[in-house]
Amino acid sequence: MQFSASQIAPIISGVIEGDPSVLVSNFGKIESAQSGDLAFLANPKYESFAYTTKASILLVASDFTPKQPVSSTLIRVDDPYAALAQLMQLVEQESAPCLQGISEKAHIATDAELGEEVYVAPFAVIEAGAKIGRGCQIHPFAYVGRGVTLGEGTTIYPHVTLYHGVQIGARCIIHAGAVLGADGFGFAPEAEGYRKIPQLGSVVVEDDVEIGANTCVDRAVMDNTIIRRGVKLDNLIQIAHNCQVGEHTVMASQVGLAGSSNIGSWCRFGGQVGIGGHITIGDRVEMGGQTGVISNVPEGATLMGSPGMSLREAMRNFVIQPKLPDMYRRLQALEKELAALKEQLV
Repeated sequence: MQFSASQIAPIISGVIEGDPSVLVSNFGKIESAQSGDLAFLANPKYESFAYTTKASILLVASDFTPKQPVSSTLIRVDDPYAALAQLMQLVEQESAPCLQGISEKAHIATDAELGEEVYVAPFAVIEAGAKIGRGCQIHPFAYVGRGVTLGEGTTIYPHVTLYHGVQIGARCIIHAGAVLGADGFGFAPEAEGYRKIPQLGSVVVEDDVEIGANTCVDRAVMDNTIIRRGVKLDNLIQIAHNCQVGEHTVMASQVGLAGSSNIGSWCRFGGQVGIGGHITIGDRVEMGGQTGVISNVPEGATLMGSPGMSLREAMRNFVIQPKLPDMYRRLQALEKELAALKEQLV
């Protein structure tokens, strides 16, 4: 498929600067794009490539002021990254195969309810009482447990496991190997070992959530573990029992939430962030990679380090830490000198 700048600009509310008839058929990174590619500039540190790129079309911010000549046709938009995402989604929709139909090799309980235009692949399993919404896609080897509900247009990729009673909203994407509704980690210590605490709650995932490959969301002891609408979870994340994750929060790989932690809306967590149990995180909190949190965090905070501290304090600590061995040696030398001086005075 080929598109001209004049066709692309109205879709993303862009303003063309250059040849409106130039054609593109692919996306490319600004540093390596070739003729016929569409690239974008969102991060100022890549600006130098704007003057050397071979991309036919370059998405830039509305206020971008070139310091050198640019050979690409520019399309100016409010947010180049968001505009690129919009275009890529359109291309994906146009090029994605239309999957429909129910394979004879799938196992579907007789009382399971399947909506219209559903795709169920070979070797998928749908247990008793499950309700599958219109337009859902269930890929090979996915397991949909008894009483599970899937909202309209939700996609379940291969080897996903949805334990009994899990509720998933509309337009969600659950990537390969994710497990939703496994038992939370609950054991009561006794003299002879540990007694398992039954996990009698479930997992609720609201609309427009995306959950990455091999991520685990545990069922609650009582009530529900809840992932609110618009949340985006990367691969290899652990959400423990009775946690709540607020609307439109995003988490990078290997984030771990201990039990009953409550995360606000529009938060952003870097990779390997760890949240202690029974902790409340306010709305719009940002945490750098490997931040460790052991107490409640107020709305709007930005944390780094372990234990988590303000960004400014963390940066000071990062500067000081490499100097600690030398400071320790100097302190030892000063203590020896002080001890010698005391002996002379005696």
